[in-house]
Amino acid sequence: MCQLLQELGFTISPASTLCMDNQSAIQVAKHPEHHGRMKHLDLCWFWLPDVVDKGDISPTFVSTGDMPADLLTKALPPVKVQQFCQMLGLAGLGGSESCALRGEC
Repeated sequence: MCQLLQELGFTISPASTLCMDNQSAIQVAKHPEHHGRMKHLDLCWFWLPDVVDKGDISPTFVSTGDMPADLLTKALPPVKVQQFCQMLGLAGLGGSESCALRGEC
């Protein structure tokens, strides 16, 4: 996405934030040489530490309870669906809450 925006003439200065809820994955992204169990992976999967070193991506920790991407990947209770919709800016679209959130379906 950054390359496309740069080709269109936009300036991309700060690193893109990659929100993760796995602290081990963040450490591997920042310092892969300290994880001996990672030796079995093919080198083609080690692109993330390279882009982190270059400053293109900045992995940061977000707790599982505050991860709005879970809305698209997991079955969640209605309260969490509503919370994540609000976090993604989807709340209020179309006038009112969906019938599923109100229990009318």
